[in-house]
Amino acid sequence: MEALATYLIKSSVWLTGFALVYTLFLRNERFFALNRTYLVSGILFSIIFPLFTWRYTVVLPMVPATEVSEPQVSGMVAAEESFSAQNALLYFYLSGIILLLIRTIRQTLPVLRIIRKSETHQYNSAKLIRTTEYPASFSFFTFVFVNPSVSDTETNEIVNHEMEHIRQRHWIDLLLFEILRTMQWFNPMIWLYGHYIRQNHEYLADQRALQRSSDPAIYRAALLNQMFGGPVISLANSFNYSINKKRFSMMKQTISSPIRKLKLLLILPLIAGVFYSFATPEYKFATTQNEPAAEQGSGQDHTRTVKGKVMDENGNPLKSASVIISGKTIGTITDDNGNFMLKVTDDSPIVISYVGLETVKVNPDFEKEMAVTLKTVTISIEPVGNNNSASKSQEIAEPALIIIDGKESTKAVMATINPEKIENVKVLKGEM
Repeated sequence: MEALATYLIKSSVWLTGFALVYTLFLRNERFFALNRTYLVSGILFSIIFPLFTWRYTVVLPMVPATEVSEPQVSGMVAAEESFSAQNALLYFYLSGIILLLIRTIRQTLPVLRIIRKSETHQYNSAKLIRTTEYPASFSFFTFVFVNPSVSDTETNEIVNHEMEHIRQRHWIDLLLFEILRTMQWFNPMIWLYGHYIRQNHEYLADQRALQRSSDPAIYRAALLNQMFGGPVISLANSFNYSINKKRFSMMKQTISSPIRKLKLLLILPLIAGVFYSFATPEYKFATTQNEPAAEQGSGQDHTRTVKGKVMDENGNPLKSASVIISGKTIGTITDDNGNFMLKVTDDSPIVISYVGLETVKVNPDFEKEMAVTLKTVTISIEPVGNNNSASKSQEIAEPALIIIDGKESTKAVMATINPEKIENVKVLKGEM
């Protein structure tokens, strides 16, 4: 549920950003083909971009071993599952999707029925269907629907217009939009975005149809005659869609400066801003390169170089562990395979204290980053160069005692509990 909600929020933000840039800077421009590319890109980006997360690094200071202790966890109680607000929101969201799907099916089935039972005419390479079922003319995929009462002259202009929708495959834009609208029906901007797509389709079809028309005045008259036809279906391009003063104004042959197309670049800072706002931090520990000086006045160099490998109790290498000698942080393991190499000045034991962030699956649908301190690590140490120290392996094992609901449990079981369902946690350290 959390993953779905996060995806929908990100998708809505992407779509809203594209819609705002179009509303403020592009909707009155006459580069219709470029605007179509922009609007379709907004749909695709809103579907794909939320799947990617940009990550940035946050460097954390090293924690000395004396400050890190493994808690003993006791008295962890999981609350009973109940009907939550999350479930209510999920059902509400799904009900909206179902209603939209039902509406689309109810609009589309009658059109398919008319196609099946009506006679199809070839009219200037178009599949023309004459039907009284709809007062307005429209195209549905490769079919053009015209009312029989329309004159042949008007029919020629209407088919000329609708064929541009078919040639330019505007149905692909509408299909993509329907998919996104079904996902984002709760977002007010998605409905405005659909209007922009259909309006742009009409501008594109008008532009090409006027070039093919024998008399532009007849074309405009046919458009006005279709004014009172009602809307058809969501997957169709209606000849009479958005008939207003602005549509006729957009038919004028006005030359725009190519520099105005640079307005499209305004989307770039928005893309960067949205990626940054949803960026996820990656935590790494600072590396300190302190080489303890040799014992002064002894006349003898007690420095030795050791290298080793650090693994957890399952034999997996640790990637972010602090290396502690006599309670003092010496450095970190930066090797992905858990390898380290250090210079030490005495025979003090080398203690690895692993403190980092790991992704823990709280429940089957939700993963969360949690701070983890390992109690059991295996350190394999061997000398380097002319050191006299023998190879040795030391193991630190101190498993935590975990009690859940009065019964001894394991860390794996604890990780599956939803943190929101925990009533209380009691931590006891040391002998307690």
